[in-house]
Amino acid sequence: MRRMWRSEDPAATDFEVEQNILFNRYQYLSSGDSFRNGKCELLVDGGDRTEQVNCLEQQHIDAIDGGDYGATHFKDDGSAFWGEVLPENSLTRRLGDLLILLHKRYPDGHWDNFLQEDMSTPAWANIVFSGHSQGSGHVAYLAQTKNINGAVMISGPQDECTGCPEGTAFWIDELYASTSDTPYTALAQGQEPLFPVMEDNWKRMKATNPSINWITADPQSTDFGLMTTAHDAYASPLFTDVTYADTSTCGGKEHCSVAIDDSVPYIKKSDGETFYLYEASVWPSILKAGSGLTGKNKRGKIKKGKRSKGGKIGKSVKSGKKGKLR
Repeated sequence: MRRMWRSEDPAATDFEVEQNILFNRYQYLSSGDSFRNGKCELLVDGGDRTEQVNCLEQQHIDAIDGGDYGATHFKDDGSAFWGEVLPENSLTRRLGDLLILLHKRYPDGHWDNFLQEDMSTPAWANIVFSGHSQGSGHVAYLAQTKNINGAVMISGPQDECTGCPEGTAFWIDELYASTSDTPYTALAQGQEPLFPVMEDNWKRMKATNPSINWITADPQSTDFGLMTTAHDAYASPLFTDVTYADTSTCGGKEHCSVAIDDSVPYIKKSDGETFYLYEASVWPSILKAGSGLTGKNKRGKIKKGKRSKGGKIGKSVKSGKKGKLR
């Protein structure tokens, strides 16, 4: 999928950047974030929280690189925390394989811009990652451990050291490998049960890494979502209080309402044509700002000397559910 973004800055009318956008699922870890947080708490040994903190990080490692941490740690009933992720099913391998295939099929499409010199590993520094729910936590972890081109976090991260004393640090509190010009954006529904956890994580990210682009880590309202700009999304995390769609079949309706097809607020014509509310300005704003395309801040470049012809890639890290981001 290719999308053309035009700057909203009137002084930059000639600014136009082409983005290649890929949607790709990793092997879904069979444990939602709140359940994962609870399972990790089972590893507390007396007052020692070390393994609980490690557990929060290991789920991301299993998803991104492959691993069996979840498959070798068990609840009291004997069930595994989450399933094993073979290396070939990891986010890294699936994305690399997809880029190799695209480069093979379309050799003039510049897909090799997004592969490292070994032509098998993703060139992290050239890719903007977005994710919803569990996927947003993986995006934040990628930004923390690799130098990525941009991070778009929807309804997350939801990692929480449940029951930990105030001030207990975990992976989100560590310094980030992504450079100071890597843009971050975030969006959530303000009534989500874990919204306070997300808000706390955004603030912790900013506190540890003051160079993150947000002027404030306090989330700002998008109101009805009709006038949100990329500058708004660049300046702070965003939240919406618009009610989920009456067609929602999702268990966490507020949580799903910012990304999942049947839960996103919409208007519909008598002929059946549907317009999803966040298409108007919210989704474009978080994606543009997360790609550094805020008009005056024209960061859309390929890092580390890679060819810039053909734009840069936006990679969606799915939460294991069908979503709609246009």
